[in-house]
Parts: sequence; C-alpha cells; structure tokens
Amino acid sequence: GFQFEQRVPEVDETQGICSGCGPAELVSSLALRKAADVVRRLPEADHAASVVLGCDTVAECGGEILGKPQDRDHARRMLSRLSGQPHRVYSGLCLWPLATGIPKTEVAITHLQMDSLSEDALGDYLETDLWQGKAGAFGYQDGPDWLHITEGSASNVIGLPLELLDKMLVEVSPA
Repeated sequence: GFQFEQRVPEVDETQGICSGCGPAELVSSLALRKAADVVRRLPEADHAASVVLGCDTVAECGGEILGKPQDRDHARRMLSRLSGQPHRVYSGLCLWPLATGIPKTEVAITHLQMDSLSEDALGDYLETDLWQGKAGAFGYQDGPDWLHITEGSASNVIGLPLELLDKMLVEVSPA
C-alpha cells in the first residue's frame, strides 16, 4: 500500500502560520499536504496513469503572511496592511505522478502594488464580500483598479499559476 512519509513543517492552517518557515515553505507544505490527502484516498488501481495536483496561495507583506480572512474585520485589517504597499503572492504547486510516487513541488511568486485605499473604497470593497475565501482578502480576478502586478503571473494571484503548472506537467510527463 501507499505510505506518505515526507516530512513537512507544522502548520496551523486556520491562521496561515507555519512555525519557523516563510511564505514559500508554507505554501509548498500546504500544497504537498493537499496532494497527499488526495493520494491517500485514491484506489491503488488509479495510480498508473494519474497525476494529483495540490495548490495553496498566501499573500505576504513586510514579512507578514496573510492567508484567507476569517471575517470582515480580519479582511479590513489585511487590506489596511496592504494599502499603499508592495507585496507578494506565493503559490505552492505540487504535482504527484502516482506511477513514480515522487511528488514535485515548486513555488510561484508574483509582486504587486496596492494603491492607498480610502476608508470609503475599503468599505465599498468589503461590502461586496468579494474578499471571502481569498488570500490577502482580495481577488485579482474581480478586477479592482487599485491592485497592480509589477512582476510575475496574474494566474498565480488568482490561485493557480498556469505558467508554472505547464512547465511542471512537461517535467513529470513520461517521455
């Protein structure tokens, strides 16, 4: 049977905090854990032709890791922290080709700049509830005109770095 023994850091997923690690290691660990959870549930017969994908995303600003907000007040604090600041979005991507049983994990990083948000703009955005379930309390895909990518992939900010996924799929595909 399948055994998952790769060591990953201790993670408190509710807070988006990984003791002793930075955002890249955190998202890499969470992506690996997600993939491992799926692998554990698959029947052995499905392993030959399957590849499992796990992905997780956080925002980081000034060394502070921002996961998904717990409520509106938490979202307000996150967006106030990001307002007017450069920050980064990290996505860990794990591809696990079941034929080999060897997971491959990489991290995509996108640099962003958020305009300074007025209290009115912040309140208007919070009223939309578009912040719910999104790392850093914002959704780039929702088209806010106060959020700008300065370097990297837009698909990464949305939550699945397609350019990295394409590269990794080529690497894990049989020749």
